[in-house]
Amino acid sequence: MSDRCEITGLSQEDVNFFGYLHPHIIGKLELNIPSKDTLTSFEKPLERIVSNNRFGTGDIKRKDSLVKHLEKSVSSKFSGSKLTVFGSSESGLSLKTGDLDLCLQLPEANQKKVIKRMSGMLRGQGMENVQALTRAKVPIVKFSDPRSGIQVDISINNILALHNTNLLSKYAKLDKRVRQLAVCVKHWALHRNLSDAPNGTLSSYGWSILVINHLISEGVITNLQSGDDRTLVEIGSHEFDVTINEIEKFESTSKATLSELVYSFFTKYATWDWNNQIISIRNGAPLSRDEKGWMNEEPSALDVVNSKKEKPPRMGEHHLSIEDPFEVDHDLSRVVRAVGELRIRDELLRAAKLFGDGTNWKNICDTVEPERLKDMEPADLFHDLRDKTDAVVKDMLEKIKAETISLEKIVEALDSERQSNIRMAKAMRGVIEETSGLRKEHKSIIVKLRDRNKQIDAAKQLRDKINSDIILPIHMIEDELAKVYSRLTEEIDIHRVPSLEREKVQFSWFVELQAMHGKAREASELHQRFIELVIEQKTEIKKLKIFETKHDEATTKLLADEPLLKDKSINSNEVRSYDRQTLNIQRALRQRRGEMHKHRRESGRLEAWIRKKDSRPPKSGKRDGPKDKSRKPTPTTPKVSTGPMTLGDISGLLSELNTQSTTKKEKKVSSKKAGMRKLGNLGAHRGSRGQYQKKD
Repeated sequence: MSDRCEITGLSQEDVNFFGYLHPHIIGKLELNIPSKDTLTSFEKPLERIVSNNRFGTGDIKRKDSLVKHLEKSVSSKFSGSKLTVFGSSESGLSLKTGDLDLCLQLPEANQKKVIKRMSGMLRGQGMENVQALTRAKVPIVKFSDPRSGIQVDISINNILALHNTNLLSKYAKLDKRVRQLAVCVKHWALHRNLSDAPNGTLSSYGWSILVINHLISEGVITNLQSGDDRTLVEIGSHEFDVTINEIEKFESTSKATLSELVYSFFTKYATWDWNNQIISIRNGAPLSRDEKGWMNEEPSALDVVNSKKEKPPRMGEHHLSIEDPFEVDHDLSRVVRAVGELRIRDELLRAAKLFGDGTNWKNICDTVEPERLKDMEPADLFHDLRDKTDAVVKDMLEKIKAETISLEKIVEALDSERQSNIRMAKAMRGVIEETSGLRKEHKSIIVKLRDRNKQIDAAKQLRDKINSDIILPIHMIEDELAKVYSRLTEEIDIHRVPSLEREKVQFSWFVELQAMHGKAREASELHQRFIELVIEQKTEIKKLKIFETKHDEATTKLLADEPLLKDKSINSNEVRSYDRQTLNIQRALRQRRGEMHKHRRESGRLEAWIRKKDSRPPKSGKRDGPKDKSRKPTPTTPKVSTGPMTLGDISGLLSELNTQSTTKKEKKVSSKKAGMRKLGNLGAHRGSRGQYQKKD
């Protein structure tokens, strides 16, 4: 008896894994409707999620600072380029931990080459986890900025994504619930591991489209792509309809609360007819598969999961179909794999079920594989230093500084070697270019010599073959021909008439001699041609020696002005060898500079901790002497919290490491007052002056 389900074909293990989808398919899952009080209880937790994902001034400042730095770096590397922010971080629909998406606009760019060059540049700047994804549909370079903790994706000429961002931004401005619902859904998807396109689930953009589609259907917002007036743009070799209706002021007729919208979102897509309907915010309503032409292709996700083959087949297309609003031939579910599809449907059912049963929001968003998110939230920068003594931290700082100095020397030596190799290769190229004319003539002669050698060999071989076939030389053949001809044409002596057989032999010999004579003449002509070619070859060899002498003289003269090239072999192979060495040194430099950047950041972190501890006010206790009441109290440094400090909390602290701290607030003085102060104290009353006092 098989342990697989007769309806779904799932094994017992998969039945347990898809604990909500399986009973739904077989008709045994009941979704309850939550009470009004239950929905109300979700409001505060949901609002807290929205509030926690609001970008503060420090977050915006860090993002803008990183973008400016990248703009400067990219413009210096790629002239004529433009770096533009797009994606959910720009549209306002992202989580606080979301990636920063950037589009590098560079006309006529070779995307893969640009991505590789950019990844090398970013590694050299100390960026971490740099990945060049050149085989993706849209090639990107991914990395994280260690200073701000921001994850960044840079794509090349992804122009359509800028229009997508503009559309989502316009939707977000229609109603505050757009951003609220998007943040809550993405928070849930992140923690349930459902927003990871590279690993087979939906992208963050895909979840945004589902949110917009839900809010349009609920009447919270209106469709911004409707109407007769259309805006068409040409991107690459394709034309796209990027129509976006401009609405200055919009008042929604829906009064649905955030909790009601979150619940209806889960319920809608948990019970959505994925087999027959396609999500389309462009249309403002679902499209049928026949209308769109996207069939639910085989094999299905269940077929793939149930496959007993060692290498299961690839799942068919258009299962959880979501139409891109502008690139209408693109299905956003194209990235979803079989297990990913079943998990998305299972998790939507789970959320709808738990919501209806009154389970709290925290349980609904219970984190799957918590290790995934350990580095996403900004960590306490000093978490590993809080239990260490000042002496240990100072020792760590000294060690880091010593290692940094050592790395600086290595970097300096590598850079010097690199520059030396560049100069050497450049000097060699200069010599090669200066003698290029002579080299071309030299090469031309060599090519002619090779061709002529072939002609000489061919003439010699053919001549020798003919001579081997014809033993007699041409003059003997001609003599014999004359004799035979004479015998055949002389008058016949009636007393000595030759026999018929003898006549036949004579005529046969005459014809053979004629054939031999033709071949002998050909051999003679080939021999003459052979002699002419040999003479020409000797003449060209003399020219070759002359050009070689000229080349050597020119090279010697140039080398006299290039001491670097003394005793060096000057040729293209040697130049390429220096180029390879330069490239290898460049790679080593990037690695060492990255290490140096990390050491400098660690040094700054340790110095910040020491400064932070030194700035604490002394503990209260007995003083050595009596308290001087007449002494004016000195201003104290504001108390510094010893609680966890995030990257955002210390963004200002690190920037002030090299400045001298002071407890006295600097008073701004106008230029006019500053000028008056230089003259001393002047009385304000009319007709008398204050006495001038010289400053110390």
